[in-house]
Formats: sequence, structure tokens, C-alpha cells
Amino acid sequence: MEVFLFPLVNVTLFPHTTKPLNIFEPRYLTMVKNAVANNIPIAMGYIEDPSKVAPVPPGEPVPFVREIAGYGYAQIIEERVNGTLLVFLQGQGKLRLKHTVDYKTPYIVCQSEIIPEQTIVDPHHLVRLHALNKVLIRWIHTHIPDPAQRDMFLRNLNRPEEVVGAFASYMVRDYDLQQMVLEYNDINEKVDFLHRLTESNELTT
Repeated sequence: MEVFLFPLVNVTLFPHTTKPLNIFEPRYLTMVKNAVANNIPIAMGYIEDPSKVAPVPPGEPVPFVREIAGYGYAQIIEERVNGTLLVFLQGQGKLRLKHTVDYKTPYIVCQSEIIPEQTIVDPHHLVRLHALNKVLIRWIHTHIPDPAQRDMFLRNLNRPEEVVGAFASYMVRDYDLQQMVLEYNDINEKVDFLHRLTESNELTT
């Protein structure tokens, strides 16, 4: 599958979550509009070291982002007078970035491989999943004062992968740990990892 690559520092897109983005750089404005017009997914690449960002020759892997990335489809929410965009990127799944494609675009186009995930929670992990959900719901009630926004958030926490993705996005304060959660392929491993973090100081309060 070909994807447009949006490399960002300390940002991870989890499946079944929505990431709001303010787009202002000309090449990424073009990228988002092309993605929407042609129904092309956007992969959010996690930049490990911003100082190493450099042009990538066609056919080569992108060295400055993690090869595992979340991907989704962009929805333009607002086009402002100054030309900038408010975009919602709706996470669909995750993939492995393979190599760049030789297109004459100002942004990076990559070949990628979708990574299937195990999304069935084992019975003995359900207690830990429910505990994570309780912590997340408590955080939502504390930090989202608007009742309409709060209710909308809660309505999107129906499936285990939605709970896990939202928990990792909003509760885990270390960005490298967020990326680690994304890179697990089994939801039970994710639940175990997040449960261990609840017993540490790595959560947002």
C-alpha cells in the first residue's frame, strides 16, 4: 500500500483514535489536500532524532522515523483564511514503512505493509483492561469539562483497542513509551505493558 508520510516529533497515531492536527507548512498542506482528494492514507512517522531529518532518495527507507507507524485518513475540519488547515486524522491501523516512491512531490510517498494485530482480549486480561478503562474515564471527567465533548469521547470507548489506544495517547506521558505500545502486535501485551505503567510514574495525572 502506498501512503503519504507525515513525520512528526513525539507524535504517535493509534488505531481507532483521532488526532487533531494544525497544518501550516506548504508541502503538508498540499499533501493533506491530495490525500483527501484521492483517498490516500497518511502514515504518521515517529521522528527519533530531528537533527537527522534529510531528503530521502527514491527506493530507500526513511532513516529518521521508526518503521512502525499508525496510519489513517484525513478529514479537513476547517480551512482558515490564511490557508492553514485544521485536520482530523482518523487512525485505521498500523503499518511497516518500506521504502520511498519516486514521485515528484514535495512530501514523502512510501510503500508500506499493513501489520495485522491480535485484538481479542484473553479472559485473564479483562480485569486489567477494566482497570485501565476506569483510570481513563476518571481522567476524562477531570480534564474535559465540556459535557458534550466528554460524552462524545466516552461513546468512542466501546472496543478494547479503542480503550487501549486512548489510554496510551492521553495517559502515557513518555512519548517513547507511547511508541512502544503501538509496536506491540497483541492487545494483551499492550494491556500488560500499560498496567505496569499505572504502577509507575509514567502516567499523566
